[in-house]
Formats: sequence, C-alpha cells, structure tokens
Amino acid sequence: MKNLYCILFVFITSISLGQMNRGMGRTPQIPNSNSQKKVDPKEAALNYLKKELNLDTFQEAATKTFIEENMKEREFILGLDISDADKIEKLTVSNDKMHAQMNTILNENQKVLLEKLKDKKSGDKKKKSKKDKKEEKDELILEEN
Repeated sequence: MKNLYCILFVFITSISLGQMNRGMGRTPQIPNSNSQKKVDPKEAALNYLKKELNLDTFQEAATKTFIEENMKEREFILGLDISDADKIEKLTVSNDKMHAQMNTILNENQKVLLEKLKDKKSGDKKKKSKKDKKEEKDELILEEN
C-alpha cells in the first residue's frame, strides 16, 4: 500500500511540475523593436554614394555593379592564405581599381566629391560638420555652373 501511495505521489508531482509556467515572475521576453536590422553593405554603400555624389540612374546601376565586383574580390582576398600585409596591399589595389572604374562614369564635379570622400575615409582630413559638407557641395555646384 505504501508503494502505491509513493508511486501515486511521484506521478501527481511530476504531472503538476511539468505543467508549471517556468516564466512566472520574469519579465516577458518581447523582441526588442529597437534592435538593429541587418543592413546589406552593398546597398548601404550604394545609397551613400548615390546621396553624396547625386548619381543618375545609369551611374547608379554602374556603381552597383562596381561595388558588387569589389565585394566579391574582397571576400576572395580575405579568404586567401597569405600574410595580412599582402591582404591589405591587395585590398588597396582592389579599392583603387573600383575608384578608377567609377571615375570613368562620373562628371568632373562628382570626381572631386569622390576624391574628397576617399580622403575623408582614409582619415587625411578632420571630420567636418554637416553644415561644412553642405557648403562645400554648394560651392562645387556653383563652380560647375
């Protein structure tokens, strides 16, 4: 009889523990809507250049192709079994090649803007405020006219 009570006690306890809500007393785990969404680096680069250089549709399509080629080449170079210094050298050559390709489709004003972006990226110039950037763009547009 004792065995029956013990088995019955264990059975009822295991059923009740199995149905218990283990999240009780915790804060609800709702996905954070402020979490950063995955951004495609190709699209981000294209949108940035489109905005900064005022690209037309032809230039945008060509730039997208150049960026995609550069990204594929970059992945290939990073996958090579060579020293880091060699990888940096090859990546620099790849980036210079992409900039040369882009210069073939840009007008003079856009070429100047691209060089400024390249200098800014390399850290040769100090960071400028948005107001300074806008003033430079306005000056270049006035020079073009």
